[in-house]
Amino acid sequence: MRQETIENYLKTIYNLSSDNTVVVGNKELAGRLNLRPATVTEGLRKLDELKYVFYEKSYGTRLTTSGAKLALNIVRRHRIWETYLVKELGFGWDEVHEIAEELEHVKNDKLINKLAGILGNPIYDPHGDPIPDAKGKIFKSNFIKLSEAKPKVSYKIMGVTDHSSAFLKYLEKHHLIIGANILVKQFEEFDSSILLTCNKNEIIISSKAAECMIVQVN
Repeated sequence: MRQETIENYLKTIYNLSSDNTVVVGNKELAGRLNLRPATVTEGLRKLDELKYVFYEKSYGTRLTTSGAKLALNIVRRHRIWETYLVKELGFGWDEVHEIAEELEHVKNDKLINKLAGILGNPIYDPHGDPIPDAKGKIFKSNFIKLSEAKPKVSYKIMGVTDHSSAFLKYLEKHHLIIGANILVKQFEEFDSSILLTCNKNEIIISSKAAECMIVQVN
């Protein structure tokens, strides 16, 4: 099993496991990796043999201590690269994910730590995702999903969980970027869409979009 393939599996398992607190099912993992379930099953068996995961076909998969350590290292590389591409090279937040997918496999901790230092050792990437520090520790926040917000309360947008170009361009179109202040006016009972204001403009956000937006109380 190639090292790049191992890293892709471990990072994806980590991202799907809510910081390794939830067991990941094969179907969900296969969908995220865009692979056939049978291929994923074989891959997980190999990772189990390498002591990177605990795998049971009827139960699911979770990372071992060594698997989680490697996954966090990969996540750190990915998010540092995304931050560097945006802040130092001028890429848009909708452009950097796929580039970072390639750069994250450059295994050089000295390089990553130097990049982090240049950036001021950020704790969040351009999408609001937390960046593990050099020891794998992650800053814990009190952020919530926009879908969990309360009416008549002001919030600041802190991140997104959907990094697709289409979604990020949609948010930019409505100025719903990281750091933007919004006021949740009301929830639509019929479809849970949200009426909010941003820059004095009223915007209706679908429940699907609200699930992918991370906010904190202003």
